[in-house]
Amino acid sequence: MPSIDNRSSGGASNISSAINLTKTIIGAGLLSMPLAYATDGTIFGTFIIILAALTSGFGLFIQAYVSRYIASGHANFFGLCLITYPQLSVIFDIAIAIQCFGCAISYLVLIGDLMPTIISDVPYVEEKHYRTFWLLVSALFTVPLSFAKKLDALRYTSILALIAILYISLLVVAHFFIHDIPRSGIIEYFPSSITGVFSTFSIIVFAFSGQQNMFSIINEAKDKSLTNLTRLINFAIILSSVLFIGVGLAGYLTFGSSVNGNVILSYPNGAATLLGRFCIVFMVLFSFPLMFYPARISFNNIYYSAKKGLQEKSEEVNETTSLIQGGDEGDTEEQTNLHVVPFTHKTFVVLTILLLITAYTLAITLKSFAFVLAIVGATGSTSISFILPGLFGYKLIGSESDDPSTLEKIFKYLSLGLTIWGVAVMIVCLYSSLAL
Repeated sequence: MPSIDNRSSGGASNISSAINLTKTIIGAGLLSMPLAYATDGTIFGTFIIILAALTSGFGLFIQAYVSRYIASGHANFFGLCLITYPQLSVIFDIAIAIQCFGCAISYLVLIGDLMPTIISDVPYVEEKHYRTFWLLVSALFTVPLSFAKKLDALRYTSILALIAILYISLLVVAHFFIHDIPRSGIIEYFPSSITGVFSTFSIIVFAFSGQQNMFSIINEAKDKSLTNLTRLINFAIILSSVLFIGVGLAGYLTFGSSVNGNVILSYPNGAATLLGRFCIVFMVLFSFPLMFYPARISFNNIYYSAKKGLQEKSEEVNETTSLIQGGDEGDTEEQTNLHVVPFTHKTFVVLTILLLITAYTLAITLKSFAFVLAIVGATGSTSISFILPGLFGYKLIGSESDDPSTLEKIFKYLSLGLTIWGVAVMIVCLYSSLAL
């Protein structure tokens, strides 16, 4: 079995890894938590958040565990699919690419929609072009950051984004304790209708999604031991849970059932609120490269797979069969190296430029694609967060031994449970998107 306590001399520090994982998890979903509480109630809403935290945290843990079954520093969804379910590798990467890329574009759309409400007058620019103007201004920040070859390079922007998130959280909580806003809606402890729960279910479940960057964080970590990675995951999940519950409850208890889908927009205009809206833009501005990063990796995997398929279409490729086939244990390291996907500098630059042009073109031309994003999120996010990690864990954990330990058996069947949970989440979210 690949070593669980693998340490490398170079790489990202624990602080850097924790910051990037936490920022990947905490995004725009934080602003919708009060609305989720408005439909779920204070008690049931908190229960759903804790359940989402546990399932998402376990998914991250499984990713850390199974990363040992592939060449060190090269763990990714595509490579693990090749050694577990090779026939599905490209399909899953397409879902991952579309989900992450779509989410990145949605951040640009949000910037274009929000900035004109913050700065209502731009000299020498016609009002009808304000949205395009602010999108082009955002490119001054997002384009250089999108060329980062390592996630660790984004740690400083992640720190700035987390400071913005902290301010937004303090703003919401402070207004609750000050009691300066009269409540205009009622407070519920439990949901009044199951339909309402379905409508906001995906907000809570996907709020904890950090799986898209987890493998990159593992690959770059200085200390890749399972113990250390588990500490990073626990820190990120606990901090995210505290913020989600705190902001969700404070915002809901302030406005009641009349709370806005973006809680900051519910507050009256003022200096503090204006700064809060700037913080939203700041947060999503630096969230764009964090979503762009895994999308680019998946697009490269798809490109590599298509290129390899064209080159070897007349050959029988036996290397894509499962790693565990009863072969010699000494062949494990050699087999894992077969699934390293190359990413040359030329491909990196060309792919980055093409994706950035596509992203900004779509953000400028599309006013809203919330429905499409909801469908892709229900499939792509669920695959990344629950289904794939669960399938990897069920297939790989304990597979190198004829008599796996009790703990390995527990992890194995919990992984299967995570996959079942993911399928249930997908059904609920698709129903919410199509029927509600």
